[in-house]
Amino acid sequence: MLQVSSVLPIPLSVILIGAVVVCAFILLFQNSEKATTAPGPFAWPLFGNLLSLGKKPHEYLTSLRSVYGDVFQIKMGSHTTVVINGLQALKHVCVKQSEEFAGRPNFYSFNYIANGKSMGFSDYGPRWQLHRRIAQNVIAQFTNKRHNPIEEAIIQEAEFLTTNFLATPGKPVDPHNEIYLSVGNIICALCFGKRYKRDDPDFMQLVKNNDEFMAFAGAGNPVDIMPWMRHFTKRSFNKFVSILETMNKFSLKKRQEHLDTFNKMNIRDVTDALIQMTDDISEEEKLSVGLTDEHILITVQELIGAGFDTIASTLQWTVLFMSTNPEYQEKVHAEIREVIGMDRFPTMDDYPLLPFTEACIIETMRHSCIFPFALPHSTTKDTHVNGIYIKAKTLVFLNLWSVNYDEENFPEPKVYNPYRFLDSGGNVNRSAVDLFRPYGAGKRRCPGEQLARMELFLFFCTIMQKCKFDVIEEEPPVVDSKYGLTLKPKDFKVYVSARK
Repeated sequence: MLQVSSVLPIPLSVILIGAVVVCAFILLFQNSEKATTAPGPFAWPLFGNLLSLGKKPHEYLTSLRSVYGDVFQIKMGSHTTVVINGLQALKHVCVKQSEEFAGRPNFYSFNYIANGKSMGFSDYGPRWQLHRRIAQNVIAQFTNKRHNPIEEAIIQEAEFLTTNFLATPGKPVDPHNEIYLSVGNIICALCFGKRYKRDDPDFMQLVKNNDEFMAFAGAGNPVDIMPWMRHFTKRSFNKFVSILETMNKFSLKKRQEHLDTFNKMNIRDVTDALIQMTDDISEEEKLSVGLTDEHILITVQELIGAGFDTIASTLQWTVLFMSTNPEYQEKVHAEIREVIGMDRFPTMDDYPLLPFTEACIIETMRHSCIFPFALPHSTTKDTHVNGIYIKAKTLVFLNLWSVNYDEENFPEPKVYNPYRFLDSGGNVNRSAVDLFRPYGAGKRRCPGEQLARMELFLFFCTIMQKCKFDVIEEEPPVVDSKYGLTLKPKDFKVYVSARK
């Protein structure tokens, strides 16, 4: 016969221990110094609000705005996190209090990216300021010239992209791969001074590295928000480190090739320009802020990561929106045909002459909002926003989705409508454009904004000039995103035919 007394103590002990642990965590949360006085939903011990975020955390957090206001808090695992919502609050923290919100959290995984010498993932301070200034100056060398080699490379690559789109008439085309490879080639032209053939081993390695990094980063690193998880996720985190090591080896190989052939009288690309910077910036200045030559040279790796997936994803969205809104597609093509014709390819000189085309690009960026939270920020010192206290070193999310989908500024925000960015005269309404921030704002504003604008305009204009996109009636695309580090459109195919 089963003895009741021999069975009961085990489950009872488990229950009692569990109760003690839960109570201890609740007391810990209640008695610890508050990181912020912002309101927010109840958070569970250990996991915080993670279980409530769902598959579309940007939409969930935006829904909380109507309950808790523009500044509220959630718990990301063990991290108290302040979420900033709406344009006014965003401008306040990024512009008026830019230094106070320019920090980066000390996430465990950030110490491994670019050997811990990253500009984008490093905290705010004198070293970051010098590093940022160097990166901006180098990018400007290749995007602000009147006779711009990068513009020429984009035009050539856009022509190649349209040729590949039209290579299989009458057959469904998945635009993802060709767009991805073309954008990758522009990054190569910028960083390494050359465009590659699609089957080039170095180019294939670069694409593979970026694919693997984005896939892993998109899944998130649990150790960043729940440090205790590192004991249970060693295998997956080691895979992440292995991906980073492969990327580092590739960058070192390309850097050495440039060092072996470097000529300061002939700066060929960004890598050469960064090598030149290691000489131009005095050792005294570098030493004073702790910046090394390694910090400077590894900037190439960051430019590849920052300028690859974001541009490619936005261009995929443009194809999706044009194919599902044929009336806008025809209007874009008609405008390009009238201004440019069909015998030459678009250039940046055409930019101010194509307002409806520009409006479609802007509306695509607003609607897709591919980077809904940007990279996480942290406060650099104790501060206040809207009367709410936020302690130094507090994790901060800038909810860009809440800005792009604010019904007060963008009525019917889920509707794709480029006319919202045009005035009554058919010109781009700059006041409307100023209502959202696709490139961020303040100290952490995207340093590659000029290059991004150039790529989006030239690629979009060229494919709209030469190609007509039609949905596949039997397999209509779903206009929705899949969540990751960036918001990509769900996989889709279209018919592509040549414009006459």
